[in-house]
Amino acid sequence: MHSFNKYINKVERLEFTITNGCTGNCKHCSEGNLPGNKKLDLEKAANVIADISSAYDVKSIMTFGGEALLYPDTVCAIHEKAMECNIPNRQLITNGCFSKNEDKIIEVAKNLNKVGVNDILLSVDCFHVESLPLEWVRMFAKALCQNYNGRFRLQPTWVNDELDDNPYNRKTKECLTYFDDLHIERNGGDSVFPSGNAVKYLSEYFDKKPLDRKFQCGHALYTTRLDNINDLTIDCNGDVLTCNFSIGNIMNNDILDIIANYDPYKNPYTKALLDNGIHGLLKEAKNNGININASDYYSPCEICREIAKILKK
Repeated sequence: MHSFNKYINKVERLEFTITNGCTGNCKHCSEGNLPGNKKLDLEKAANVIADISSAYDVKSIMTFGGEALLYPDTVCAIHEKAMECNIPNRQLITNGCFSKNEDKIIEVAKNLNKVGVNDILLSVDCFHVESLPLEWVRMFAKALCQNYNGRFRLQPTWVNDELDDNPYNRKTKECLTYFDDLHIERNGGDSVFPSGNAVKYLSEYFDKKPLDRKFQCGHALYTTRLDNINDLTIDCNGDVLTCNFSIGNIMNNDILDIIANYDPYKNPYTKALLDNGIHGLLKEAKNNGININASDYYSPCEICREIAKILKK
């Protein structure tokens, strides 16, 4: 194993957004309302796994969406390739609501087991249940209990954290009890991130703190510095993402070429972020006609996401 680039000296994790389509429209969703018309190219995604595995010691992959299982064949092909490439941890995140046909649901559960998915997180909370009835989610949960041998956990989302006593968390705890008789492991879950629909519907639960102008990627949970990347996300349109910023597209270029050519100091926005934190990014954006009022946002990550979204358009 070797590195093609000093800024990406290891790739330990690959994440694939299968689609931006979803069966829910949850008020806690950090993405907000998406058009839902994009799907990851199966062949290109499989090539990414094979190529990166030949150069790096990839330890885990994850598939998610949108709702990933709207395209179960794509999910299964990606995980099967990951298994062939000896990637040990192969995870799927799903709301479980992709079909109401019981035979189809059972078939998908069996196929996920067959292709080597070994960790499934099933989203269960008060937000999903508003548009996805628990009876529907339970059909998939039962199918997994009977036809799947890997790790399987319920994945709630909390407002603030699980210990916070608020109406949403109380409802989520009620939702989880609906699965008690199935004896499914429960994950600690996530907390709602202030972005997208969450800002629109749940802003009363978020505090706007003074902006830390020295903030950089790597300061926040689940982030790394842009000049020390160790995981990549492949978006459903083929974009290769380091955190919020696209560094290329697998529909146009080979993934190893994209990695080899990556230099965050050549992109004025990522250079500004690396050199001077979020303050530098805001200044660079302003110099290019992108006016962001930092006081409108709840976190530096949200600001960075908004600028990246504008640049993408």
